[in-house]
This record gives sequence, C-alpha cells and structure tokens, in this order.
Amino acid sequence: MKLRVAALALCLVPLAACATTAPKPCSAEWIDYKKEKILHKFSAQNRPLIEDLKHLARSEGGINPISAMKLMGKADELKDFATSFNDTVLPELQAAVDQCGGQEEFVPALTEYLKGEGVSDDALQWVGPVIGVMLEMRNSTLDSDHKTSL
Repeated sequence: MKLRVAALALCLVPLAACATTAPKPCSAEWIDYKKEKILHKFSAQNRPLIEDLKHLARSEGGINPISAMKLMGKADELKDFATSFNDTVLPELQAAVDQCGGQEEFVPALTEYLKGEGVSDDALQWVGPVIGVMLEMRNSTLDSDHKTSL
C-alpha cells in the first residue's frame, strides 16, 4: 500500500510543476496569463463599481440618466477606481509589456479592461471622459502640491 501511495505521489509531482509554471514570455499565452493574473485581483476589489458601470447603459442603447446620476454620486469611488488602475494595474501591465518591448497607455487599457468586464460601448463613451477629467484634476492637484512644497 505504501508503495502505491509513493508511486502516485511521484506521478503527481510533474503535474504540480506544470500548474505553477508560467507560459513562455511574450507569447500570446503569456500575455493572457499576465493580464489575468494582474486584473483578477483588481476586478475582485472593484466588482460593485464595475457592476454599476454595466448598468449605466440602457438595453436599447444610450445612457440611463438615473444610473448616471447615481454613478456621479460615487465620484470619489470612480476617482479611486481610475487612480488604482493607473497606479497599480498599469505599472504591472507595463512591466510585463516592457519585457516584450511594447508600450501600454491608460485609456486604451482601461477601456479594453472594462469591455472585457461587460461594460457597454455607450457606457464607456460616457464614463471615459468623466474619469479622464477626474484624473486630470487629481494630477493638477498633485502637481500644485508638489510645487508648493518645493
């Protein structure tokens, strides 16, 4: 019996190694692997807001004004969401892309991410500029704070 258990354990060791090995760097599989690894945690942390963004567009198209007003009430959450994506997710994606010699930009990356999460094009057209303005205001505030501290 002990011999069978030992043999089974030896057979399972290579399978465990396969499960934890990342694909070859810069391959399509590697890019998907890195993207999923990086975005999975971010998605889990931001699921409620992503769900709100999904409900922003009407089924027949266009923006639901009531949902838009509710979402504007979450301006701080939207700003934190965009800031977190910009400060955490993008650098990790950028580090992965740098290994392959490419570049990633904020707006296309955030847009593709949200599309993949099921946010409609109508909602993205509405929320994209809002997030852009919020980030611009945040960056202007940070720049002015930095200048006054010098």
